[in-house]
Amino acid sequence: MDAALAARTAEAGLAPASALACEDYLVAERLTKRFGSFTALDDVSLSIGRGEFVCFLGPSGCGKTTLLRAIAGLDPQDEGRIVQDGRDISALPPSRRDFGIVFQSYALFPNMTVLANVGYGLAAQGQRRAAVENRARELLELVGLSDQWWKYPAQLSGGQQQRVALARAIAMNPGLLLLDEPLSALDALVRVHLRGEIKGLQRRLGVTTVMVTHDQEEALSIADRIVVMNRGRIEQVGTPDNVYRHPASLFVAGFVGRMNTLPGTVSDAGTVAVGRALIAADAAQRFPTGAAVQVCIRPEDVQPDVPTLAGTRLATTVRGIEYLGSIARVELDAHGLPLTAELSDTALRDLALSPGMPFAVVLPPSRVLLFVRPAAA
Repeated sequence: MDAALAARTAEAGLAPASALACEDYLVAERLTKRFGSFTALDDVSLSIGRGEFVCFLGPSGCGKTTLLRAIAGLDPQDEGRIVQDGRDISALPPSRRDFGIVFQSYALFPNMTVLANVGYGLAAQGQRRAAVENRARELLELVGLSDQWWKYPAQLSGGQQQRVALARAIAMNPGLLLLDEPLSALDALVRVHLRGEIKGLQRRLGVTTVMVTHDQEEALSIADRIVVMNRGRIEQVGTPDNVYRHPASLFVAGFVGRMNTLPGTVSDAGTVAVGRALIAADAAQRFPTGAAVQVCIRPEDVQPDVPTLAGTRLATTVRGIEYLGSIARVELDAHGLPLTAELSDTALRDLALSPGMPFAVVLPPSRVLLFVRPAAA
């Protein structure tokens, strides 16, 4: 870690691989942004801790990129305010805000070498050529491209170009790093490798980071906290485990990961009726008897029946198997109820399942989630 970044980290009270800081570094208060009659951000409020890695996650048009661009000052909000490190930046132009940004398109200068691209911002500040070159070489070493300094962007792979864009973004020692879907244009294997590198680099530098993504797996694997957005509003903010295991709404349950979703009716404080089946659900105690609900359970929680497992036992028939390597997705019919189970490759081989076979499963009551059923469902 260079001296300037080390000083910034020490001031914040962070170790390079520290746990999340409690101090708010970035605060958005009641942000609203409209494009004509369309409301892209609808009264959005959010706090991000110093040194935290936060992902804005949601489908296209949900407002996640608009929120990031409002923070950067590229699309200023119509209402509300933004405070960064105790300074109100709501009305400041991008040039007076303390951030580095990496775009999906990389936005590298094609007529400049890798070294010149990384040092561009420093050179524009009027820093001495030797200082700019030393800093650029240091950052290329940090992102593993020290031997590529002489090349032009067109001579690099997509993953290498993204590393250059990342090095350029942190060259100015920003207090905030903004990543706008930085991995979406890359091949799957490159994405997986590079997201690990980005997370490791962020931890080493201690820089507060916000990344926009529509990829649930990406957000779950890289973020300290996830901000799930829908229709210009925040649906849930939480750790990856909290968002995945305890979704706050039916939208989050369906968007983050896979989910079996079936209409049901609460029978009593511990049971919900789904078709002809009565399913034990701890969550039923939060609803009145007779309430119309959506019953949700993750495919990995539809488990093979073993005597030691507590829960609702269902006799099902295998309708089909989608083999995905380390796991298999098994489509089931439980007397008219469609269910999907996910099994490890080992479990699939041990069970020797095939289409048409009977398959007894257990639904643990603690894993059965209930949400108010929408009127049209």
